Amino acid sequence: MNTARAVIVSVLFLSLTACGIQTDSAPRDLPEDERSLAISGSSSGTDASGADRIYLVAPGEERLLRSVPRDATFREDLIEILLLGPNDDEIAAQFSSFIPATTELLSARSKGQILILDLTGEISELTGQSLSQAIAQIVYTATEIEGIEAVQLKIEGEDVAWPKPNGDTTADPLRTYDYPGFVQTSQPAYPAVPVGI
Repeated sequence: MNTARAVIVSVLFLSLTACGIQTDSAPRDLPEDERSLAISGSSSGTDASGADRIYLVAPGEERLLRSVPRDATFREDLIEILLLGPNDDEIAAQFSSFIPATTELLSARSKGQILILDLTGEISELTGQSLSQAIAQIVYTATEIEGIEAVQLKIEGEDVAWPKPNGDTTADPLRTYDYPGFVQTSQPAYPAVPVGI
């Protein structure tokens, strides 16, 4: 047992002393060639991050939303790409969209942190869970745009009171927290709280 302990201590000692970075005793100027970091390589565009994500309905019985990567230059592009629905590969993987395929974006403008979207009327023909899912797709996608925290949805220039999952309706800007539990997460489920605590 003592031999194993001695080996572990020796390995730890060697790994700590092998680190060749010495600490400075006082601040110092860096040489000119060490002042900037070179970043090599470029993004492949395969990761879903930043304003390059739209939300589609993932395969499975839960019908939860999942972000998928897209290339978009302007906020209008991202919303128009969402309205196009899943691409061929995503259709083959059983992704779908609750937003009617004939829905068109009439205009998109921002007012502070609110993105105001004016759409054609097809989405307002949906009801129940399908309508909530379609709105959640738009809200989650729009809030991927940098600086946008809420979405005001209009239909052909008119304000509309949209349903929220709790049964309320609102003409106020919609936020992601208005649609909790609509997005598929990679987080594990929290364990149940033990009884008696």
